[in-house]
Amino acid sequence: MKTLEKLVEHTWFPLYLFVFALALFSFSSWDTSIFILDEAKNAGCAREMLENRDWLVPTFNSVLRTDKPPLHYFFMMLSYSVFGVNPFAARLFSAVFGALTILVSFQYIRRFSDLPTAFWTAFVLLSSIHLSIQFHLAVPDPYLVFFFTWSLLAFFSAFKTGRNRELVFMNVAMACGMLSKGLVAILLPGLIFLLFLIFSKNFTWKVIRTLKPLWGLAIVLVITFPWFFLNGLQTDWEWTRRFFLKHNLHRFSDTMEGHGGIFLVPLLYVFVGLLPFAVFLPQAIVYAFKKRKNDFVLFTLIAATSIVAFFSVSQTKLPNYTVPAYPFLAFLIALFITQKVREFRSLRASYFVLLIIGILLPIGGFVSVEFDSSLLLVKESFAWLLVFPMLLVFALFFRKQVQKMLLIVGFSGIVTALIFVGVLAPRLSLQNPVLQSLDLLKDREVAYFEKFNPAYPFYLKKEIRPVEKEEIEAFFQEYPDGILISTQKRIQQASLGPEYEIIYEGKDLFESPTTVLIALKKVAD
Repeated sequence: MKTLEKLVEHTWFPLYLFVFALALFSFSSWDTSIFILDEAKNAGCAREMLENRDWLVPTFNSVLRTDKPPLHYFFMMLSYSVFGVNPFAARLFSAVFGALTILVSFQYIRRFSDLPTAFWTAFVLLSSIHLSIQFHLAVPDPYLVFFFTWSLLAFFSAFKTGRNRELVFMNVAMACGMLSKGLVAILLPGLIFLLFLIFSKNFTWKVIRTLKPLWGLAIVLVITFPWFFLNGLQTDWEWTRRFFLKHNLHRFSDTMEGHGGIFLVPLLYVFVGLLPFAVFLPQAIVYAFKKRKNDFVLFTLIAATSIVAFFSVSQTKLPNYTVPAYPFLAFLIALFITQKVREFRSLRASYFVLLIIGILLPIGGFVSVEFDSSLLLVKESFAWLLVFPMLLVFALFFRKQVQKMLLIVGFSGIVTALIFVGVLAPRLSLQNPVLQSLDLLKDREVAYFEKFNPAYPFYLKKEIRPVEKEEIEAFFQEYPDGILISTQKRIQQASLGPEYEIIYEGKDLFESPTTVLIALKKVAD
């Protein structure tokens, strides 16, 4: 423990922390194909924008894509320019912004709490299995999480120190957050700022003036307005209407894409997402509530509960929505560990809950095969998940040295995340129907009927044109060696004639459709 303390106190520790986090969050990202629907669309959109040299109009398969703002596309385009269009390049800056999230959390918490609590906050975040997986994905959420975290911590710093520099950081972060995910990066922090000022009894004109809201609004507009305005002109405001109405307002007020659930679902997401340390959250929150007279503790309590409550009210609920709460919940857990935990006895009940969860994890992996046949070929790999409960049991041998025990608990989370991204994901992605069928599509004209796996444009590096039912015959007359991509269900509904055959069939990973490739039957000489 003394060696660790010396390392944490070292001048270069923040750099070591960033490098370790970057290595963790980018580990094996080159070994796993792009197969998740959101990854495929985001990575594919960035590829098209780079190919078209168009920084203003996001398109996927040459169709306007209004789901997300452009910032993550820009970073992917930069990465593609250096490393080429590949999974590693698509995911690189997700890992970078994940590492920056760890770093900014450590630096600010060290300033407003203490060094041990800052270390444990970073360690809790690094140990989160879900967070590590999230920062491995080519999606905008890692960008939002960083800018969201930075904006909130910079606000508190500005509130305590009155430094204009922190106000600039806060508003720049909110602006970049809006360019990452939308209005949530401004409205939700604004709500948290307001609640904190009210509950800390600082909601006065004097304090508000020191925060310079009009000055901050000007900074946000200078950064965000040019792209939104120029994009609006280029798309006749179609992107603006669909993004702000459908993907902001409607996602909050209506259930989209089947991602709904009861009010308590986000709480479950947070609990699962912060494992293994999530089992200590109830105790940590109770302890923090007792310490709420401390402004920073009060602020983190308000931040964490506001984020979870906001997405509990939202009608669309996804596990990634509550990830911005993780740094603040991690601080509460770290505070509990450093200031309250002295003996294993105080953690016994929570720890055995964790042990049960650890035992259930590999069992769940084996059982999941029964519900998704695409997992069958990696069934034996789920045995690697036994490492998680084994490490938890090993940690019990150090229960008289509770800090060491908790370090092993955190290490179990890090190792388990590495198993997911370094063992399970690469092996599973080999079953990606897009990857398996690419050789069949080389040097052949390709079209799709009604629906297709969105990873195809990314790997083929070209547009896949749509074909209506009445156009299928004409397509194959023009391109006798052509391939038609669709799904098993759509092809069955189309009732194609006997002159066509399925030359490939494979279930999309973690999705219900089964991808099929259709070609003309070969006529024997």
